[in-house]
Amino acid sequence: MEYEVEVKDLEDRYVAAVRVQTTPDRIGQTYGEVLPEVDAEILNAGVRPVGPPFAIYHAYGDDSVDMEAGFPLPEPIPTSGRVVGRELPATLAAVTWHVGPYTKIGEAHRAVEAWIAEQGKEQNGPPWEVYWRGPAEEEDSARWRTEVGYPIA
Repeated sequence: MEYEVEVKDLEDRYVAAVRVQTTPDRIGQTYGEVLPEVDAEILNAGVRPVGPPFAIYHAYGDDSVDMEAGFPLPEPIPTSGRVVGRELPATLAAVTWHVGPYTKIGEAHRAVEAWIAEQGKEQNGPPWEVYWRGPAEEEDSARWRTEVGYPIA
């Protein structure tokens, strides 16, 4: 698949999320366990997300993944337990779209990483994925749409 990379100027934004340790083979299952917890906390605060769910990958290894999953919010909310509300700082990001199953999303990450190197830029934070259309909205995985981004300096 061909990936076009663009630079986005992202503003500060509020999120509610849970950060957990998992393994590469359990990312989907972990995501499915964490997201309802975050959603319940948001509902309890009386607000709704202002966009689709996301994951931030703080560290990704062969045996361990440090990931954060949650939702963007219109404003800060009180949180408890594992759910943490915080502000993501404004940043420039190199971004591409992956259309298709998650089993091939690594190709999008490699394309953005290659673009960053080719442009002489530096990665300035952990990569993220925003799940604009996935299994909850669409049965056909060939039609899933995921935004893949890397903060850059």
